[in-house]
Parts: sequence; structure tokens; C-alpha cells
Amino acid sequence: MTSFLAQLNNPQFLILHVLGPILFGACIGSFLNVCIYRMPLNRSVVSPRSRCFTCGIALPWQVNIPIFAWFLLRGRCSCQLTKLSFRYPLVEFLTAFLTLWVWNLFPMAEALIYLLFCYALIVATFIDIDHFIIPDEISLGGCVVGLLLSTLVPQLHGATSHLGGFVHSLIGLLFGGGLLIVIAVGGKLLLRKEAMGMGDIKLVAAMGAFLGWQAPLFIIAVSSMLGSIIGIGLMIQKQRRWGIKMPFGPFLAIAAIIYVLHGHKWMAQYLSLFQTLSPSP
Repeated sequence: MTSFLAQLNNPQFLILHVLGPILFGACIGSFLNVCIYRMPLNRSVVSPRSRCFTCGIALPWQVNIPIFAWFLLRGRCSCQLTKLSFRYPLVEFLTAFLTLWVWNLFPMAEALIYLLFCYALIVATFIDIDHFIIPDEISLGGCVVGLLLSTLVPQLHGATSHLGGFVHSLIGLLFGGGLLIVIAVGGKLLLRKEAMGMGDIKLVAAMGAFLGWQAPLFIIAVSSMLGSIIGIGLMIQKQRRWGIKMPFGPFLAIAAIIYVLHGHKWMAQYLSLFQTLSPSP
């Protein structure tokens, strides 16, 4: 962190490592907003241009300026007939912030892959909040892309060969999906109802493909803790009994992003304790 701040006086560093990632991330965030809205409706995320929900007029370029346009327009479309959700600048800001962090945390090849992973999780999170679904394009597609990128960039898993990267990714995929299936079946037997959807299972499998077999252990533990805290808080606030319906995908996504940013180091330190405590032969 100290070295990062010390280099802010360097114009080249400022452009490549600060302003560039922020601008790029904000623009990607604008595209993610399109994906969040259109994917559940099975609409193309490429065309047509974004339009006003009420009047149907194509939005001018100034309305699509990431983050700032929402505030300049005071949360309304330029026709003043439609109120724009605060989610739009929130997603753009979140994407810009993650892009800045990840870009400066990893080597370029790994950073680009982790950014793609985080972008997909942002889309999955907000779609799950709105519709209680996680699109197969993200979960199953993530399994395929995770295997492919892990093979091309084996250092994602600390491997030294393309085959090693593929094997680590495949083990992560099978372990992540299998572990959540066991939890889902056990929860159904205990609660006598569906404890977890297939979308969550496929999403954790994709996470394992990108991050390796250690990641699902961390992700499931942290997401369960976050889900319990939020769930209990909502029940107290709304005075409801146990069993409030709540999407689990967002908690999985938050835990996975924490793992990418720093959780992988915590997990490595935790696993190293077993090696230290295990008796030598």
C-alpha cells in the first residue's frame, strides 16, 4: 500500500494503474447493468441501444456516462418520466473499485481473468436478487471458461504446466459442486424442503474451476456466516419467523470476491497450520 501511494506522483503510473482501471471499470459496469436487466428477459445484451422504459426513446450518449449521469439527471431519465434506480451508479462504482483493486493486486494475465470472474459475479448477484435465479450462461459458462483459462494460465492455481492447471481447475469444479450438493441434500433432509437451488450449486462449481478446490471451503463458510447474519437481521426487522426466502447467490459472490482479494492468503495460512501440527514421519 505504501509503495502504491508513493508512485501516485508518477504520471504514467497514475494513468495505467489508477485512472485507466477506474474509467475502464466504470464503463464495464455500465455494460453489466445492461446484462443484469436483459439476461433474465432473454434479450440481446449487444443490441438495440438502451432505451427509456417509459417513452421508448433511445438514450443519448450523455445519459450513459457511467456514475455521473445518474447524479446529473437527478435519478431520472432525460424525458423526466422514468425514475432511474440508484443501482445503476452503484454497479458502475463497484465495478470501477474492484477493477482498480484487482488490477494492482495481480500480474496482468491473472488480473484480467480475475476481473472477468468478478464481473460475472456482479451480474449473477443482482439477477439473483431480482429474480431468484442464476443464469446458466454465468454458472455453466463459468465452469467451461474457468477450465479453459486455468489451462491457458496455469499459474492461477500455482501449477507449472497447462495440464496441471487443467487438473487443478477440474478438481476445484468437482469438489465445489459436489460439496454443495452434499450440503443441499443434507439441508433438505433436515429441513424437509429445498435448502439450496441448483443455480447456487453450479455457481460454486464455476468458482472452484476458477479458484481451485480450497476456495469452495472458504466461500461456503463465509457465505453461510454472512447469510445467517443478514437473515437473522431481516427477521428481527420485519418480525418474521424462521424461513424467510432470501437469495444465497449474492453471499456466495461476496465470499468469492473476498477470497480473490485476500481470502486465498488466509486460506493458505489456515491450511499450513495442519502441515505444521502434523507429526513428521
